[in-house]
Amino acid sequence: MSTEKKRKRFRISGKLIFNIIVLGITFYLIVFFCVSENGMIDLLSSPDGFIWGWIIAGIVAFDMNIVIDSIVTQILIRIQYPDFRFIDALKVALVGVFFGAVTPSNTGGQPMQLYLLSKMKVGVGFGSACMTQKFVYYQIVTGVFSVLAIIIKFDYFKAAFTNMWSTLFIVLGFLTQTVVTVLFLVVSFSPKITGKIIKFIDKILHKFKFIKNPDKKVKSLKEQVELFHTGNKLLYENKKRMVLLYALVALQVIAILSVPYFVYLSFDMHSIAVEHGQVPLNFLDTICIQSFVLFTSNLVPLPGASGGAELAFTMYFGPFFVVGLANKIKPAILLWRFITYYGAILISAPFSYLTKGKRIDDAIKENELSDENELEEIKTE
Repeated sequence: MSTEKKRKRFRISGKLIFNIIVLGITFYLIVFFCVSENGMIDLLSSPDGFIWGWIIAGIVAFDMNIVIDSIVTQILIRIQYPDFRFIDALKVALVGVFFGAVTPSNTGGQPMQLYLLSKMKVGVGFGSACMTQKFVYYQIVTGVFSVLAIIIKFDYFKAAFTNMWSTLFIVLGFLTQTVVTVLFLVVSFSPKITGKIIKFIDKILHKFKFIKNPDKKVKSLKEQVELFHTGNKLLYENKKRMVLLYALVALQVIAILSVPYFVYLSFDMHSIAVEHGQVPLNFLDTICIQSFVLFTSNLVPLPGASGGAELAFTMYFGPFFVVGLANKIKPAILLWRFITYYGAILISAPFSYLTKGKRIDDAIKENELSDENELEEIKTE
């Protein structure tokens, strides 16, 4: 019998190719915004450069978003687990930031958060209800902000609709956000409609022969939904708490949307606009415009919406960062992305060790197993 160890053959998987493409796009964008004309290197070599105080203000604003997210998580989890600590909520938030940033359309954040919560002895069903409702709060608040943005800045966005691509981005982005929010609200509050959706999914799964164990998948889905509805009942018992949570999420969204304003001030674009007789960008304008940047760029199914985020920022903020001879749109994009994306990955990456190298697929499987055990415990009580 041969004692030689079989070497593992290197396989080029679809996931590997996808990751290489994403890294390639990210690397290209960073290099482009740094070395191209009027890029970051040109700005650093110019005498005016940055106003560092405003950059720090932008970093603090984005970090406040993470802090508020942690507070919301703590309030929700404490409904059933009164001893849940803020530091644990902060860990959960940072794990969500990291895995959400490195996966397409932010899909990896919640499974890893649920996995970490389960290790903190929080039931997966209740944890899932909390994380989903937090997502619903965020979607509803950003949706309201988007509608208000259209009303407040109607003339500005009306001009944007003259371009076919911007019109497509706006309409699809708004529709996607609305559909996702409505779907989650229906699943949250209507067990009857949710049951019909599960039956429809069951029929679809059985039609595709290549899908393994469709009955097991449907059973797992039913168990997750049952636990989710059980947890939801607890979340909506206190109306005052709901008002507080929506207020906190509104502050969180404002913190995220305000970052481009601090980037704008850091380049002293306010003074440049006034010198050229233009109306400078104000805080309210930034909140309105950035709400559109967010929901249109989210259409791009890549980690961090790479490419789409930069395009949306250029489309909506371009006129404010190109005034006279001052062209600072490229360094503005790079600085904004560094604060809200690349920097966020750097800050949150050390906390990924809390998941002990767990792959997202494995975390989802463990969450499903915990669901089954939790449901059995509820039935035996």
